[in-house]
Amino acid sequence: PELLRFVGQSAVASTLLASRSTLPALLVGVVAPATQVADFRAAQAPQTGFSAASGPARLFLLTEQTHDVEHGRLDRVRAMLRTYMLTTAALMVVAVPPLWIWMDDVLSFLYGARYASAAGPARLILLAAAIQLVWGWSKTLPVSIGRPGLRLLANGLEIATLVPLVLVLADRSGAEGAAAAVLASTIVLAAVWTLLLVRLRGVLVSPSEMRPASR
Repeated sequence: PELLRFVGQSAVASTLLASRSTLPALLVGVVAPATQVADFRAAQAPQTGFSAASGPARLFLLTEQTHDVEHGRLDRVRAMLRTYMLTTAALMVVAVPPLWIWMDDVLSFLYGARYASAAGPARLILLAAAIQLVWGWSKTLPVSIGRPGLRLLANGLEIATLVPLVLVLADRSGAEGAAAAVLASTIVLAAVWTLLLVRLRGVLVSPSEMRPASR
């Protein structure tokens, strides 16, 4: 039963995570013209690119964290989390400003001049993609420590925020409103995971670290 629960929770959480990129475009199509859907899809380029680029790092985190948890080296798990977040945050500080400035040119290069108008929404999704990259460890840590239900909780709250905001904001402002909804739901996800990580401090402590210091 525990294995089935683990697999089931992981599958549902992965489905919610995948819907982060596909669901908003469908919802935009419900409340806005098709041209806004096309602009929104083009604006998702930063999110798609950052997710693909960070894939190898997440795979490394998953294997190394799981190995360390199995051997009780939770101090290494914490150190790896700190290193990952500091490194990706530094990379985003360097990468986001030029991408923000030249987003029109980037979209024109990728999709053609017609999609330069999607630069506004793309800049908002760029910020969301940067946050998702820095908090990318949230995709692997719950699996490594055997608590996929945490992913289910966090991604469930993210989608619960995303869906109504996309419908409301896209109805008012099209692709740019939908992009603002993506950014808002991403901030919610990051806040939830920050709180969960604080709650996990007791879990991420090795038994040897809990022993009182000898006199």
